[in-house]
Amino acid sequence: MFHLYGLFIGIAVVVGYSVAEKIEPKVAKLAPWVLVFGFVGARLYHVVDMWEYYSVNLGQIVAVWNGGLGIWGGIIGGVVGWWIIGRGSWKTLEAMVMGLPVAQAIGRLGNAVNGEFFDKVWILPWWGAEAILDLMLFGIICMLRARQASPLRGARIVIVYLLGYFLIRFMLNPFRADMR
Repeated sequence: MFHLYGLFIGIAVVVGYSVAEKIEPKVAKLAPWVLVFGFVGARLYHVVDMWEYYSVNLGQIVAVWNGGLGIWGGIIGGVVGWWIIGRGSWKTLEAMVMGLPVAQAIGRLGNAVNGEFFDKVWILPWWGAEAILDLMLFGIICMLRARQASPLRGARIVIVYLLGYFLIRFMLNPFRADMR
């Protein structure tokens, strides 16, 4: 069965990967592993978060086709994959982080076609507000990357991304019906 949501997630992965590879070609060797670790981390995060349900429905833990991924688990899993496979190269992590906000904005469009998160934030649906803020975060880290050429630039970009995305979710989650 074809799901439009899956198409948007696939497009998000391709766009995020393209941004990262343009910045650092070595990402090509890491990307498949980072995606696998990220996917597993996203599912584990969701299962732990919803353990009350999964503890009595153990067979559903592997049923990813029924939905259930957590972005924070995906980020953690991706970083673990980067660390294990990439041996901790800040250049590759910086490149991958540069692609994340754009990919997340596209992923939120997938939420729109899936009929999720239509709770209003200001005048926008929740997914729309996050997509716009994700693109703004992308602009901020692009400006930061353009201004700095220091050895710590990669670490700074990663920190700005993590803090920025945390703030986006902190601001928006109270408006999300499934988070109340």
